[in-house]
Amino acid sequence: MILMVDKFRSKARLRKPRILVFASPPRKRPPQELSQPPSKRQKPKYPRGSQPPTSFWDNLSKLWLTKRALKEFDRRNTQLTSSVRHSLSRQAHRQVTRQSIAKWKQKEENWEPTEAAANFLARCSTGRLEEIKLLTRHGGQDLSDLRGYQKPICPLYRIMSSSQSSSRGGNRNSIVNPNTKTCTPTTTRKTRPYDRNFQQALTDGGLCYEYPDGRVPAKPKNWEEVNQRLIQPRPSLSLSNFSEEAHIQFVMESMIPIIEGAIKDASCVSGGIPFTNLDPLTDSTLVPGNPDRYYGARPEQLNQQTRTELSNQIIPSTQGDLPIAPNFFLTGKGPDGSAAVAGRQASYDGALGARGIQSLQSHGQDEPSINNNKYTITSIYHNGQLKMYTSHRGQPDTPRSRPEYYMTQIKCYALTSDLDTFRRGATAFRNARDWAKEQRDEAIRRANKRTSVSNSHATSGPTTQPRGK
Repeated sequence: MILMVDKFRSKARLRKPRILVFASPPRKRPPQELSQPPSKRQKPKYPRGSQPPTSFWDNLSKLWLTKRALKEFDRRNTQLTSSVRHSLSRQAHRQVTRQSIAKWKQKEENWEPTEAAANFLARCSTGRLEEIKLLTRHGGQDLSDLRGYQKPICPLYRIMSSSQSSSRGGNRNSIVNPNTKTCTPTTTRKTRPYDRNFQQALTDGGLCYEYPDGRVPAKPKNWEEVNQRLIQPRPSLSLSNFSEEAHIQFVMESMIPIIEGAIKDASCVSGGIPFTNLDPLTDSTLVPGNPDRYYGARPEQLNQQTRTELSNQIIPSTQGDLPIAPNFFLTGKGPDGSAAVAGRQASYDGALGARGIQSLQSHGQDEPSINNNKYTITSIYHNGQLKMYTSHRGQPDTPRSRPEYYMTQIKCYALTSDLDTFRRGATAFRNARDWAKEQRDEAIRRANKRTSVSNSHATSGPTTQPRGK
């Protein structure tokens, strides 16, 4: 579960949203299925950019009115309509015999309404009678567009339609419907995966922004250590190296490269690569993580055996030269971007990074290493604001409890306001990046050491002393 202590949610979220209800009821998974880790790696069931599968929507406890939800709603309606049309087509294409025609005529002759029209009209008031007269002008309303309305198909009509079609050289078994309307598809803007239903899936899967009872989680143990590290001065951002003119250039032109500064090792940074190799946090219906920028370690830093065993926890992509065990992420949004979407993306990426570092720390040990410290940092840059968060895994309530991940805001800077604020924000960003590298390298060093010791014990084998005479 991700717990996010932040106030980035806009006032628009306070309004009561509209909720869609699909025809099929939501399918809940049993608690034991959620708490147990998957025995086999589950890959995403749908490619990036496409609609989630049916199980994604059926497992949501609440359905939000989003563009992707409307697409799924239309898809199910189309599927239902196709099923009805197929059923009617089979009914219409049955062999016409004298016996079937006789049954149809008998059915029409014996049909009786539930109540005679005269009796119903006798009970109506004068005002209601005027309404009925108004509605029944020109033959009344057309009910053919009602869902589930099945227009009766008489075998006699089919014979007439077939004869008309054959005279035009068409299909003898086709049914002509003059009321059929042709719909012209309209082009809509591409939908994004990090919508409210994505957040609902995270919440249902154990990743949520806040406790239902309003409790506030305890701060990580190394909270002060990280904050002190963020404010340490850096020579590259001193007044002599970063002037007022440089700040104006930052505001007007490039932003992210100036915030990052000089990168010592370009092999340790990447971005825009879907994390398709990582195991899903909840289930395989969620899109893989895809941070705009992430920092990790060189693959050769970690022992090859450990890389293989922890592949689906720390190696984001099957591309062999990309960084592994990322624990520093950056999400960037332009002025028209959504702060809510950036928050969901950052919380998702941060949880993936925290899980990877925790798996490195626990590798080769009998019990999982969970110390309530933070080793992963995520940042959001949106409309001149730089927000920084920590992500870490908390202590489970029971040994079989679902993993809980907490995301807590540590700093926020208005980088475009003035030079001093920018200097403090960029200093905190770069210090946090260096600190995250130190934590990552230390986790890798200890994992390599445990693997080396384990392999040496396995090679030497048990030793026996000679018997005394």
